[in-house]
Amino acid sequence: MKSKFFKTIGLALAAAACIGMTAFAAPSPTASTPVSDTAVSGTDADGQAIDISDIVIESEIPAEYAEAVNGIKTEAGFAKVIEDLDLVNVVGASSISDLTLLDVKNVYVKGNVKFPVTLTFHVKGVVSTTKGTILHYNGTAWEVIDTTMGNGTMTGTFDSLSPVAFVVDKTTLEGAEVSGSDGSSDTKSPQTAAAYPATAALLGVSGIAVIAALKKRA
Repeated sequence: MKSKFFKTIGLALAAAACIGMTAFAAPSPTASTPVSDTAVSGTDADGQAIDISDIVIESEIPAEYAEAVNGIKTEAGFAKVIEDLDLVNVVGASSISDLTLLDVKNVYVKGNVKFPVTLTFHVKGVVSTTKGTILHYNGTAWEVIDTTMGNGTMTGTFDSLSPVAFVVDKTTLEGAEVSGSDGSSDTKSPQTAAAYPATAALLGVSGIAVIAALKKRA
């Protein structure tokens, strides 16, 4: 009976610990944050609004651009683009390791539209203070698009449209914490931080239950 009792207590504590580990490992804001397939707004060369339904933002990349898009998605390919376009300085990042590829979309506007066009994309995780830039594949190479960062948005002006890449300094995403003066760093989302008190409470309740059970048996 005693063995069975302590086995039950052990299982309860193990379950609580597992739940705690899951909570502490909640995802932090990273470059996997997607760009919405629906634009926030768009205007043509004359400043006339473009119907949102005419702005196509899709994850499927046409075959003619596949090599370029697949290339930038690799570690080596992205590093080359960073070097070629001097993205560390363009973005204003502290180091190359802070840069991350947020997403790549194929973008075009239906019908006849007068270029250049200015498009605002909905991008989760970015805020007005996030450091980032939009890149555009012009058919032969990636080019930097002058970008305005907003709360949940990135805006750029394009002379033509095709694949568009979104690059950010991951330490400036919403919820990110910049490295401390001692060199340590931590990046956690609000959801992760919020999980800490709940986890502590759960473990605390489990501990109290064990103590109560032991006292009762004594």
